[in-house]
Amino acid sequence: MSKSYIIKRSFIGLFLFFFQIISIFPQNIKSIKISNIEFVGNTKTQDFIIEREIKHPINAILDSNMVIDDRNRLDNLGIFSEVNWQITPLENGTAILIFTITESIQRTPPIAFPIYDEDTGWSLQGLWFVNNFRGRNQSLSVAASFGGKDTYGINIKDPWIFGDHVSFNLNIDNIKYKHRFLNRNIDLNSFRIGFGKWYGENIKSFLKFELESKLFKKEQKIDDYFYTSYQTSIKYDTRDIFWNPGKGILFSQNIYYMNGINPNKLNTTIWRQSYSWFITLTKFNKKLVFALNSSINRKFGNKNKYWLDYFGSSRNIRGWSLPDSNLYKTENFRFGHESFQTTIELRYEIIQKYATRQGIESGLISILFIDRGLINNHWRMLSNTLPMYGVGVGLRIPFPLVGVIHLDYGWGFRNGKWNTGALHFGFGQKF
Repeated sequence: MSKSYIIKRSFIGLFLFFFQIISIFPQNIKSIKISNIEFVGNTKTQDFIIEREIKHPINAILDSNMVIDDRNRLDNLGIFSEVNWQITPLENGTAILIFTITESIQRTPPIAFPIYDEDTGWSLQGLWFVNNFRGRNQSLSVAASFGGKDTYGINIKDPWIFGDHVSFNLNIDNIKYKHRFLNRNIDLNSFRIGFGKWYGENIKSFLKFELESKLFKKEQKIDDYFYTSYQTSIKYDTRDIFWNPGKGILFSQNIYYMNGINPNKLNTTIWRQSYSWFITLTKFNKKLVFALNSSINRKFGNKNKYWLDYFGSSRNIRGWSLPDSNLYKTENFRFGHESFQTTIELRYEIIQKYATRQGIESGLISILFIDRGLINNHWRMLSNTLPMYGVGVGLRIPFPLVGVIHLDYGWGFRNGKWNTGALHFGFGQKF
C-alpha cells in the first residue's frame, strides 16, 4: 500500500470520471481487480496505523463489503472525523482503491472549559490532551478540575503497545467531590494499570489492577477505606460502527473484585453482564436502527452503603430526576446493590456524520427510548419488586475527543403513576 494525494475535481470532472469508469469497466463493478490501495489525508497519523486496519487484499477482485468493513475499522479508531473510499481506474483495466481520511482534532492546548457529570454536576476543567500522540493512535492527557469535582490526574493509553491489539492503560488520579445522595464528602486517590487483548476482530479481553484509598467525610467523622481491586472483562463485539452501530451485537461479561486492606472485611465481587443487539430497519442512506439492551448487575460479599447503586440517570432508567439526600429517604425503591434492566431504542440518523472544514465531526441522531428496570439490595427480592419505567426522546451529536454528546428527556412511570419528567445530559451512548 502507498500514500498519494488527490486533487479535488469539478462537477464536470466528476462526470468525466464517472464516464471513464463506465467506458473502461463496462462489466459489473464487482469484477474490478484492485491492483493497489492508497490513502490520503493523514498529515499526522503514521501510515502503518492505517495499513493495519485495511484487510482488503491487493491483486484481488473488489469486495465492497470488505472495503466497508475496512472503512468502519478506520472510523472506529476515534482519531478521524470522516473516512470515505473510491476506486480510480487504470489503463491496464485494473483500479486503485483509495481511502480519503479527514483527521479529527488531535490535541488541545492547555485550556479551561466547563464539564458535566451526573454524579458531581458542573466543574471547570483545565486540560491538556493529545489524542493521537506521535501519530501512533496513543493518547495522553493531564487534567485538573474545580467545582462539583476537584481533581487532578494523568492518563496514558496505547491500543497496540505490544502489537496485534495488545493495549495498555495507566491512570493516576486524585478526586474530591460530594456524594450524590449520601451526606458525605469523598476524597479518592487511585492508581490503575490495565492490559487488553483482542482475539481476532470480535473477542476483546481486558484486565485491570487498582490500588485505591477512599475517604468518606461527614464533619468530624471519617470512614477510611484502603483496598486493591481486580477487574477482568471479555466482550464479543460484531458492531460495524462503534459510535452509532447499525448492525451487530455486543455481549460483555465483567467481574470486579474488591479486596480490603484496611478494613480487611471489605471484600466484594460485582458481576456485570450486558447484551446488546443492533438491527438496521431501512436500506436508505439515513439509517433507522432498532437497538436492544439487557443488563444484569450481581453483587456478592460485603454490600457497603457507600457503593450503593441507583436508578434515575442516563446510564439506566431515564426520565427520573437525579437523586439527592431527600430522595434517598423518600424514594428508597430507587436504590440497591443488584439490578436487572432492559432498554429499547429507535435511532434515526437525521444528519449523517461528516467532517466540517475545520475537521470537526458533525451530525445528528434522534432517538425514542423505553427503559425498564428492577433494583433491590438482594437478588432474590427482585421478583417481588415493582419495576421502574422511563419513556422519552433524545438527541446524539458526534463530537471530537468525547465521541458522542447525548441529550435525553423522558418521563418515569411506576406503580400506575407518571412523574413530571427529567432531562439527562452526558457523553456516549447508553449502550
